Amino acid sequence: MFTYEKIKSLNDLEVSIYNYIISNSEKASRMTIRELAAQLHVSSTTILRFCSKMGCEGYSEFKYKLKEYLKDSGKREFADDYTIIQDFFKKVEHSEFDQEIQKAAEIICSREKVFFVGLGTSGTLGKYGARYLSNLGKNALYLDDPFYPTDNGKYDDTAVVALSVSGEQRFLHRQIDGFKRGKATIISITNTRQCTLADVSDFNIAYYMPMTVLPGQYNVTSQVPVIYILETLAHRVQRLNKKT
Repeated sequence: MFTYEKIKSLNDLEVSIYNYIISNSEKASRMTIRELAAQLHVSSTTILRFCSKMGCEGYSEFKYKLKEYLKDSGKREFADDYTIIQDFFKKVEHSEFDQEIQKAAEIICSREKVFFVGLGTSGTLGKYGARYLSNLGKNALYLDDPFYPTDNGKYDDTAVVALSVSGEQRFLHRQIDGFKRGKATIISITNTRQCTLADVSDFNIAYYMPMTVLPGQYNVTSQVPVIYILETLAHRVQRLNKKT
């Protein structure tokens, strides 16, 4: 029901609808369109547009398909992390997502230098991604200083893999701006394409997981998809290197 292509077509408001429904499916399946619109502070028209992008002619058909989807999946409470991760792997069982990873691997393979950048949890995963890629034969470095100057270098033969859940970190964007002015190719891995980092990147891979932010602005959105992308990306680079 929630296929990769459908989710990718959503705008910011529609992504917020998807995030709520995927995390509160049982509750959402019993709500009227007005109740759902009030809960999300959007119009009924926005809900109907979302339903249309999910392949439904109206809200009633969407609710029916949602109930069938939950029944087929055998999920009582869709907010459970395990079921959300299962849903991710169902979404990515499609050639378009696979092709995006392949394209990113081709870019990395064709560049002499590779940098991974990120902040917080994304930074930790960036360090992991650089090491994993290096283990498989393509040397990569991780930039762990958010204040490290990047605006004085030449990066025309460099690929920068930028990781961010929200894609809106100010310090990360300052570094990316320096890399771009130095002619680096920017590959971003973000939760959604509707973000600034994706907009300024040359290539983006979005994984679309329900966003979870705790009080204090601590983002605990599952990063299992990022691990999958990083490892798959590294293996694709290794295969391409063997062919050259």
